[in-house]
Amino acid sequence: MASQSVGYQVTKRRKKGQELGPWQLRVFVPKALQASVGKAEVWRSLQTPDRRLAERRVHSKLTEIESGWPTSALDPPSDAPARSPNMDPASVAVRVAFDGMLEAMETRRREWPSDDDEYAARLTKREADLRRMTRRLQDGDLTQWEIAADNAIERRGLEFVKGSAEYAVFVRAIAEASIDAVGLFNRKHSGELDAAPRSATVLDAKAKEAEKAKPGETILDLFEAWGAEMIAKSGKNGQRGKRSDTVNQDRKVILQFATFVGRDRAVDSITPLDVAEYRDTLRDLPPKWMSKRELRDLDMRTAATKARAAVMPHTAFTTINKHLSTISPLYRWLRKKPRWAGMANPVDGLFYDDVKGTNPRPPFTTDDLNTILGSPLFTGFQAEGKEHLPGNEQTRDWCYWIPLVAMFTGARIGEVAQLRIGDVRQEHGVWFVHIRHDKDAGLATKSGQSRPAAVHALLEAIGFLEFRAQQVERAGGDLDAALFPKLTPNARGQISGTPSRWWRDYLAAIGVKDPSVEGGDGFGSHSFRHTLADRLRDEAELLDTEIAVCLGHSIKSTTSGYGRLTQGTVRKFKGWMDAVTFEGVELDHLRVDG
Repeated sequence: MASQSVGYQVTKRRKKGQELGPWQLRVFVPKALQASVGKAEVWRSLQTPDRRLAERRVHSKLTEIESGWPTSALDPPSDAPARSPNMDPASVAVRVAFDGMLEAMETRRREWPSDDDEYAARLTKREADLRRMTRRLQDGDLTQWEIAADNAIERRGLEFVKGSAEYAVFVRAIAEASIDAVGLFNRKHSGELDAAPRSATVLDAKAKEAEKAKPGETILDLFEAWGAEMIAKSGKNGQRGKRSDTVNQDRKVILQFATFVGRDRAVDSITPLDVAEYRDTLRDLPPKWMSKRELRDLDMRTAATKARAAVMPHTAFTTINKHLSTISPLYRWLRKKPRWAGMANPVDGLFYDDVKGTNPRPPFTTDDLNTILGSPLFTGFQAEGKEHLPGNEQTRDWCYWIPLVAMFTGARIGEVAQLRIGDVRQEHGVWFVHIRHDKDAGLATKSGQSRPAAVHALLEAIGFLEFRAQQVERAGGDLDAALFPKLTPNARGQISGTPSRWWRDYLAAIGVKDPSVEGGDGFGSHSFRHTLADRLRDEAELLDTEIAVCLGHSIKSTTSGYGRLTQGTVRKFKGWMDAVTFEGVELDHLRVDG
């Protein structure tokens, strides 16, 4: 929830006394944060000339701005006096002039005489008051409500500055709310026992109040409970859980969605219209929009408007479906709880149909492999950061070896990047790569199981074992040292983050990958895995079940549950792998065996 201690104004920019453009949110950065934020004020467009609509957008906009600030600096000191919330002038006005006035009138009514004629006379006076108040509001005479607003500001410690846009909204809302209060009182005590508010000001404020989540039940709170359960289930007794890294990625989507609809919204108040607006806004944004210099400081709606005007690329339909696939399971999980039993899933029916590619991870062709292996990274490049440009520099670092190991073993890039020196070892005279799943050592495989991958004869021929020997010497014989010591985990805790991103960029730079394809063309490090699968099928003539064993996929069968040993031996894997000759691929320039 947005901090209540951050000051702000809803105003319009002015030039020569004239108000220009849509309403703006002016946020005053707390002094404790001004050094890190780099400014004393932050301005954001509320994207509407309608004051009431602008007010409704204030909270989500504030939340988006504050999400990038250290939360501790936004919290008031423990001994600070309580402050009245001023996030929404209209909502405060309704509490003051509608709820407060109704309560005061009801209290006084209980002291009215019991005589029917006198009771009717009192109601008649209230009717006259209502007509007089309505006439003054229509005539633009807000004097009595300005007095009421000033008293409320002083009494409640509100920060609406007289003469500001917030103050004007506050006064107007007090006028409309007080008129509605008197009207409801009169109708109720004239026989309309189920009398209800009628003004948009009161109805909007009541609707927003009803939409707020109870403590501990915000979207983010519930996601954390769901995520903890999914992690606990992962890999246990065949249950469908999630790895912690996947949950961390899901959290980013949920945070963006919650910020868009309002972080304090009750989950059962979010409608398909809200989700559809999120989906359509995301579609208008380019991929990785928050990393774009011209968009990164904007909220989603503003960024989408700017992206449309600049004719930027769209987020792919498949990516949007992934976002919806992250939100929907949370609702399915909640519906199993008595508290939300029967709640509709607002994501249902909003997925884009028929948008998944037929081959989202295509293999590399022989021509692709020759382009890759004949590129500057493997023949001589210009400088670090310019590995795609021809030159005289050479490297035998991770950017050189990881794609080659992935190509000849079919291992995933994260599985290669995490290798320790001792994971490249011998068994019965056969060199192999031990791809380990060991949580205590910080090593993981997608299947949750360790497996061997034989070192291909061609990988030996291009010097991989010599590289391993050099790393042993560098590490002073420490076989637990990292094979690629320059790689470190990213913010998500993934060692694969840097090489994955670097390799995609490199493929685009040498023309193998087409970054202009909406949703991506699928080419990346994982394409090596698909390439090897095809060549095992074609050149080694393996069955799909045998290929699955080579690549570390789980095989479900009756006998797979018997015993403790994994399928296959290193010698068998070595024979299978060496049967793949990579026909047509030029490798002579990489060989070190003469």
